[in-house]
Amino acid sequence: MMTREQYILATQQNNLPRAENAQLYPVGIYGWRKRCLYFFVLLLLVTMIVNLAMTIWILKVMNFTVVILTVNSKPLRMSYLFRR
Repeated sequence: MMTREQYILATQQNNLPRAENAQLYPVGIYGWRKRCLYFFVLLLLVTMIVNLAMTIWILKVMNFTVVILTVNSKPLRMSYLFRR
């Protein structure tokens, strides 16, 4: 539904001069700029995938485990939650 202000603005006459054969310029990214943008997005995607893969690989190689630390009157004892 159109508000009253939108209706008034849409129906007002525009007295600006207008060329009959005015060229319409395309709006958007074209040519080498579009290719560079796609390349940059692809590069970011590959970087994210490699980063995630290396993080998972480092976690596996370094053998990180979840450790529960219990404090008693006895000396500290670490119990592993996951054992191999």
